[in-house]
Amino acid sequence: MYLLAAGKTRETLTLTMLTKPDGSRNTKIDENIQTIMDHLIPENCTQDDTIQHKNARGLSIQPIDTLNDQDLFLDEVRQTLEGFNTRKASEPDGFKEKS
Repeated sequence: MYLLAAGKTRETLTLTMLTKPDGSRNTKIDENIQTIMDHLIPENCTQDDTIQHKNARGLSIQPIDTLNDQDLFLDEVRQTLEGFNTRKASEPDGFKEKS
């Protein structure tokens, strides 16, 4: 799908038909892409918010810079990433830590 959106398609690329929420099937690539986008990026509607949505909205309006924030320097990030051991499995946070 990403190759199709980027215009890097091959001759053998075929997309299957997707079923819309109403039960009908898409017959064109444009319709398939729109159906996928509608599913992955829902409309921003506060009426349907769950507790998690409300909490996320509340956090998003808080100021970004607080008194205890420290500046993040590119060299620190680079050193940390270069220090990871690529031969170890990821930790629960998704990063590989050097032992």
